Amino acid sequence: MRGKAEIARTAAIELRQSRRLTENERALIETIETLDSKYQNLLVIVEGKRDATVLRSLGLKAPIIKTQTRLPRYKLVEEIVAKAGKDGQVLILTDFDKKGREIHKLIDKELQLSGVKTLKRERRIIRKYMDTWICIEQLVSLFKRSDSPEPSRY
Repeated sequence: MRGKAEIARTAAIELRQSRRLTENERALIETIETLDSKYQNLLVIVEGKRDATVLRSLGLKAPIIKTQTRLPRYKLVEEIVAKAGKDGQVLILTDFDKKGREIHKLIDKELQLSGVKTLKRERRIIRKYMDTWICIEQLVSLFKRSDSPEPSRY
C-alpha cells in the first residue's frame, strides 16, 4: 500500500513541475519584476524571511522590511517611516490570510497618518494575479514549472 501512495505522490509532483505557467502567473512575475523600475524610492513590507527570499528570487531589488521582528509595532512603523522618507512609496505585501490582512490594515493606517504613500493598487493587482494562493512564500512554486524563469541571485 505504501508503495502505491509514494508512486502517486511522485507522479503528482512531476505533473506540477511539467505544467507551464498560466497567464496570471506570467503577469504576476512581470508585475514583481517591474516594481523597481516603476517606483522610485520603493520600500516593500513582508511578513517573514521566506517572503523576502521569494521576492528577491523574482528579481525585486528594493529594500524589504519584515514584520516578523522583535520590535513592537509602533517601533516597526517608525522604522518604515524613517526608511521611506518623505518621497518614499511603500508596498505592504503581507499575506492575504486573516493575519496578513490585519497587519496590512494596521501598518497602512499608521503610514497614512504619517504621510507616507502606500501602493494599494499594486497590492490589489498582485492579489488578483495570485489567484488561489494566499501566502507570498507560496510563489516559490513558480520556479518549479517547465517554463519558469531562473531565480535571480541577489
